[in-house]
Amino acid sequence: MKIGILTHHYVKNFGAGMQAEGLLKTIREQFPDADVQIIDYKVKKHLLHETIHYFGYKPGRGDSFAGYIEKMKLFFTQKSCEDALPHTRRVYSGKDIDALGLDLVIVGSDEVWNYQDRAFSGIKFGHGFNTPVISYAASVGGSTDEENISEEIISGLKRFDAISVRDDVTEKFVKNVAGIDAVRVLDPVFLYDYHLKFGKKIRDVIKEKPYILIYDCKLMPSQIDIITEYAKEKNLNIIGAGEYRKYYDSLSTVNITTLEWAALFKHARYVITGTFHGTSFSIKYNRKFVSFVTEINRVNKVSSLLKTFGLEDKMVTKIEETNLIDVMRQKIDYEKVNKIVEEKAVYSKKYLSEQIELHRKEG
Repeated sequence: MKIGILTHHYVKNFGAGMQAEGLLKTIREQFPDADVQIIDYKVKKHLLHETIHYFGYKPGRGDSFAGYIEKMKLFFTQKSCEDALPHTRRVYSGKDIDALGLDLVIVGSDEVWNYQDRAFSGIKFGHGFNTPVISYAASVGGSTDEENISEEIISGLKRFDAISVRDDVTEKFVKNVAGIDAVRVLDPVFLYDYHLKFGKKIRDVIKEKPYILIYDCKLMPSQIDIITEYAKEKNLNIIGAGEYRKYYDSLSTVNITTLEWAALFKHARYVITGTFHGTSFSIKYNRKFVSFVTEINRVNKVSSLLKTFGLEDKMVTKIEETNLIDVMRQKIDYEKVNKIVEEKAVYSKKYLSEQIELHRKEG
């Protein structure tokens, strides 16, 4: 059986890479005889924007020149991680996808259905090709304009043999637009047990002393002052996961692999993050954390994720709402959370395997 995964595999983003690997390897564990590959389809304007945006140098936000050099190196490290996953040949259209001879296309996870984003493509909605297609944990991100949905989106969604999503907004979108009751599943990062590998530089950071890990959130100067003061008081380092600011204690954690990125979460004392996958890995590895999210697409995704595990109070959206440190230090009943993760992971894997098995029988 030949299975192709259609996702945002080319985005230089740790979470995007981890979810792609998680889904691919989960399927391989379930169907070891199947040929599972990432469909190498890229939206050119999305790829161009992500590349240009990646190399932005902003001293005003705390970037240093040395950190910027490491960030440029990271681009190529992430490209290597991307290339390490099995890919089909490059495709440019739905006809090209049909020509791959796949038995099934799986669309997801991540914001593959963000129809107001530059990454939009009707192909991600099943339009333009005839190969059987299902979705796994798809998300519309911050898209909200359901009044102007194109016909290719509607007809494409109705062509799916099965639709699963990962958040409230996407579930409502599928129902409102296509009249379909979508299945809620967990993001792939909760399904797969990553075999974390990390080199000496990351091992040294982990061993040096406990640390606060910061990943991709827009902190205000007043928040930074509070965080640095707390770290000093408690003898903690402050490090960034794949990024560097002048108040961080190490450059060694900028140019890292996706697995090293995950390892930094696993060994952190605390985590401050502004993303869906930063929050996901904090939960996956039972860390004390706070999700500081200020953008609508992130608010939608993170709030739905936290609601799933009964952790709504771990999200802060406005600087004046509360002290990030207070939220970060709150005790979490991970025995309860882990039980929810386990139950939903079992359900999600069962859903995925049943849909693939169905198409294998039909094939």
